[in-house]
Amino acid sequence: MPSYISSHIIDAIDVMGDGHCGYRVISAAVYKNDDWSQVRHDLSQELHQNEMLYNQVFGLARKDELLRSLDCEMVPAPVEKWMTMPDMGLVVASCYNVQLVNFSLEQSFTFLPLHSAPQDTRKLICIGFINGNHYIHLKVGEECPMPRVFPVWLTYRTEVAEQWDIPFITRLQD
Repeated sequence: MPSYISSHIIDAIDVMGDGHCGYRVISAAVYKNDDWSQVRHDLSQELHQNEMLYNQVFGLARKDELLRSLDCEMVPAPVEKWMTMPDMGLVVASCYNVQLVNFSLEQSFTFLPLHSAPQDTRKLICIGFINGNHYIHLKVGEECPMPRVFPVWLTYRTEVAEQWDIPFITRLQD
């Protein structure tokens, strides 16, 4: 984890490390359960329903690769089926209309929805990527600094989504 957040972590919740951990963390945050399969399905639907947008964002080959990575019921999941950041961060934020923050030593980003208007109450999901192979669910304090917004969002966000970063602007790191 980046050192600047350590004093802001309220809780770190581990999930089973079986290749579905990223999806388990999202399920815990969104559904309050362990239904990683539902999250995979939801994200696949998001990519299909907004295919033209994601073809622009990722290119056809990468978008199709993301779709293939979501198609997995095996336990443990093979490496090619694991959640990958930063690309999947945009899909998660857009699918669930949330602000997703991924903290890791390699690269930390804040992901915002690409195609929806911000709500009055904006849900924040924080995940940590540790040991180069595992996601955990992080609960952080309200003043926790956040990594910069994933630059691709600035390029491909729709007009309706432009205001997502305003409430968080003072917390964003360069």
